[in-house]
Amino acid sequence: MKVVQSLDSLFALLKTSEEKSKKVKLSSILEATGWKRATFQTYWAKGQLSDFLSEVEKDVYEASNLQDLSPVEFSKLLSQSKHRRGLGHNCRSKLSKALLGKARDNMMLALELYNRPSLQNRMDAFVMCFCTAWEQFLKATLIEQHGEDFIFRAQPKKGIKETISLRECLGHAFPKESKVRKNVEQIVLLRDQAVHLLMPEIQGIMSRMFQSGVLNFCSKFEAFTETPLLNNSHTGMISLVGEFKSPPASLMRSTYGNVAAEIIELAESCLASVEEINDIEFAIPLNVKLVFASENDEGTTIALTRADQGMQALKQALVIEKPVDRSRSHPFLQKNAITRINELLAQRFSEQKLSEHIGKNSSTGRFEINKNCFAAVVRKNKWKSSNNHYHHKNDNPELHYYSEDLVEEFIRKVMEHPGYLDGAKREQNQRKRRD
Repeated sequence: MKVVQSLDSLFALLKTSEEKSKKVKLSSILEATGWKRATFQTYWAKGQLSDFLSEVEKDVYEASNLQDLSPVEFSKLLSQSKHRRGLGHNCRSKLSKALLGKARDNMMLALELYNRPSLQNRMDAFVMCFCTAWEQFLKATLIEQHGEDFIFRAQPKKGIKETISLRECLGHAFPKESKVRKNVEQIVLLRDQAVHLLMPEIQGIMSRMFQSGVLNFCSKFEAFTETPLLNNSHTGMISLVGEFKSPPASLMRSTYGNVAAEIIELAESCLASVEEINDIEFAIPLNVKLVFASENDEGTTIALTRADQGMQALKQALVIEKPVDRSRSHPFLQKNAITRINELLAQRFSEQKLSEHIGKNSSTGRFEINKNCFAAVVRKNKWKSSNNHYHHKNDNPELHYYSEDLVEEFIRKVMEHPGYLDGAKREQNQRKRRD
């Protein structure tokens, strides 16, 4: 491959500058290549020079990563036809660029190790690489925000500059209530205090936290670097496993001895945290309902979201629900709901107050609602238009059930405004006449 003169001259200039640890000015680059300033800015804006140049001040750069390249390799990497964007193209610090590259490699290694079924210690390996990747990534972002000195401690020990910990990085990068932060902190705790307890029997609950951590990392990494962690040719996402169930204590004791109790306690503690926080950024929920429209009018398959669209798309597309027995969530048929409403009205309000809002039942002599009142308010609020927390329809046989929430909301609406029930009944009668 023949290298064009401009790129050959640029390679020579930058390689010499790197060898001599000298900064290079933009004017020298333009003189060597014959480019106009706009041509350089095109390369720079697209991130094609970011692997080899770091801006240290306006129009002044430091060269790097050129010593092991040939002019041909350099020319290929800068080919504009490939629209190549180097990792860290928007970073000023060479250290932050290097940390981003290491963070990406460590997260990829974490995924590869976890998804290697032959490894008995894949959880241990994942936790180590995962935490290292987050620490390197966060330090890169903090350097860009505050400068390189920010990540180093003020008092070095034994002449070695010591950097701040991952926990400190999290404190600077995320608010205390952040679910992303809580997820990483939980996995850091496993690394520091419980890595010896990460046995295969508890990977069910652990993998849910690991998966969320990876998705969080992918989202934050791409937002900062403008480069995806995983390209389309990679499928290295952690696979979700079945619902976590603790193995029998007797089996655990026969396998791990006295440590079995600690392993089970760790799993139960993590599961309790998952259920308490109940957020996809902390742990992937098992009770996920995915809704797909299989085809549109033109016969095209429609997917509401794709895995490669990251955490934000998942949060928008996933409906997180706790499965609840209908008999508990919607216990009332219409007759029972009316009875319940009348019971609560009699308990909570005086006859004088009820007379201002509700008509008197001629049979009982009490101020009560009847089935016409109930139907009018339900229709006015469109509670029967779908299954929701007020209403549930059973298809075969067709029955309509109502919740305690509906009972409370019905009472609130009727008793809040004196004319509400009469207005709902008038609307009901008008609809009947139109129909």
